[in-house]
Amino acid sequence: MPKDPYLQDLKLNLANYGAIRPQAWIKILAHLKEAELKVDESFYREINSIVYVTSGLIKEYDAQLRKKPSIVNFISAGNFLITNKYNQSKYIKAIGSARLVHINFEAIISLFLEYNELKSIYDGVIGNYENGIAFRQLVLEENAAATRIQLFIKKYRTILPFLKKKDIANYIHIEYEYFIRIYGKLL
Repeated sequence: MPKDPYLQDLKLNLANYGAIRPQAWIKILAHLKEAELKVDESFYREINSIVYVTSGLIKEYDAQLRKKPSIVNFISAGNFLITNKYNQSKYIKAIGSARLVHINFEAIISLFLEYNELKSIYDGVIGNYENGIAFRQLVLEENAAATRIQLFIKKYRTILPFLKKKDIANYIHIEYEYFIRIYGKLL
């Protein structure tokens, strides 16, 4: 069981989606595993697992059917990463040092069988992750590069100092040189 001081934050985040009985929380803690990532280090995504970023920042790449991998999500501390059959091929890398706690599918199922109220929490966690993925699609639907950049800045303002401009340009799908010209005018 991890001894991370950020576990209280995890409990509060999960409680946003539904009540957790103390017995269920103890069993969740017993199944959690920790991982620490260094800059640019990857993390293996086990199918049907849940990952919670306790500290740091990670980026999610999609390399399928692309010449160059595309960044599809930035996941900061206090947010979840879900792996299912569809997105297992997407890989993640730490932007800086990052600490993750994760739980595998077998543990999730055993918890569901014992505490059926955890299903609504699980659905909320999935929604948290899917909102991050859906945001990029919303950004890419905008034709104007300046609008894409403004949307990105508005959503990710708190993590901007930690992001490389090349990563932002990749995420919003704008050529780097063009991005730099517009980005400088907007800040």
